[in-house]
Amino acid sequence: MWSTCHPDGFNLAGQDVRLGVAVISLCAVLGLVIWTRVRPAVSLLDFSCFSPSSSLNVGSEELSRLGVTSGFYSEESIAFQQKLLARSGVADTSCFPEGLTDGLRQGKRPNLEAAKAESELVLYTVVEDLLRKTGISPSEVDIVIVSCSCFGPTPSLAAMVVNRFDMKESTLTYNLGGMGCSSSVIAVDLAKHLLTALPRKRVLIVNHENVTNCLYTGNQKNMLITNVLFRIGGACAIMSNRPDDSVRAKYRLVHTVRTHLGRHKDAFSCMGDAEDTAGMRGIHLQRNVVAVAQKALTANLRLLGPLVLPLPELLRAASRQNYVPNFKRAFERFLLHTGGRGVIESIQEGLSLSSKDCQASYDTLHRFGNTSAASTWYILANLEHTGSINKGDRIWQLGFGGGFKCNSAVWKACRSIRDHHACWQ
Repeated sequence: MWSTCHPDGFNLAGQDVRLGVAVISLCAVLGLVIWTRVRPAVSLLDFSCFSPSSSLNVGSEELSRLGVTSGFYSEESIAFQQKLLARSGVADTSCFPEGLTDGLRQGKRPNLEAAKAESELVLYTVVEDLLRKTGISPSEVDIVIVSCSCFGPTPSLAAMVVNRFDMKESTLTYNLGGMGCSSSVIAVDLAKHLLTALPRKRVLIVNHENVTNCLYTGNQKNMLITNVLFRIGGACAIMSNRPDDSVRAKYRLVHTVRTHLGRHKDAFSCMGDAEDTAGMRGIHLQRNVVAVAQKALTANLRLLGPLVLPLPELLRAASRQNYVPNFKRAFERFLLHTGGRGVIESIQEGLSLSSKDCQASYDTLHRFGNTSAASTWYILANLEHTGSINKGDRIWQLGFGGGFKCNSAVWKACRSIRDHHACWQ
């Protein structure tokens, strides 16, 4: 028997300790690898987009007449909006909320009742449609995340959804306000973190922008732009980490990457809520907004590239100055936020994408206008409706928002998908 005071005894004890530490470390590493591999994936079961009634269509001529009838706008402002609309890429098939158009006809500015009516129509319709499609009961929804940048009533929109569908008392609710057109990806990112922390949960995401509450009734040019581009719309999706849900899921979430330039004054102030000199409230867009968006996209790609690009592209980017990686080697499908024709064209040119790569984004802008955060879901609906999604396709969901933000989500198709979407019928 070894004495603890014997030198060799000390050596043997030290070896035992080192061996024990090595075994424990190996077990920890193996445990982490096993946990990473067997933990349930974060999946997208299905989604639904609001399909506005044709009775809500407002063509360019009618929109001009409403501007005159309302008495809010000068002749110069009406002409300016007509000029913007003509080159916006938005068709006469796009829609406005009934309360907004009725108010313009009567010369009345938007009120709380009309704004609530719009949100209730969009939120309740699209959530009901998705629950019916998936066969999921409201009582089986564990978390509700609603995003709407410019309308934040109390009780919140998330609370309105819970109340309308009589969801269980343990339902967690999150209401994202002021997050801009990229809040779809922000909601996905939040859902990912919640599903990583909480086992066997389902998250309902609802993206909506309230056009009624956004209407600007003044004559400052940089605040009239949103009147031309924004239209009624919304979308919702169900994400899950339940193993039984992964079998029927459409997509698996691979990455989310968020970048924020809010520390820079030019980026922070390039767009947002404001009042003009007459006290009329609206959303202003400064001349540098496109340049800021390009900076935000570049910052986002620096983080996203190493996660998705193949090694040869990364090596080229590292060895060549001003080399723009070929992101078509990382993705088969692109969901580019429909902020406007210029936004899509800028991304297309900057990333050397083809017209085919961006066609679904152009079609979405044309048919629905800028539906803010919901726009990327309309694009995905277009691709599904036309049978363009194949098993294994890697899909890039990209959005921009005030602050200034650029956010990306990467999905992988679990199967080939051709699905009917009423909004694209």
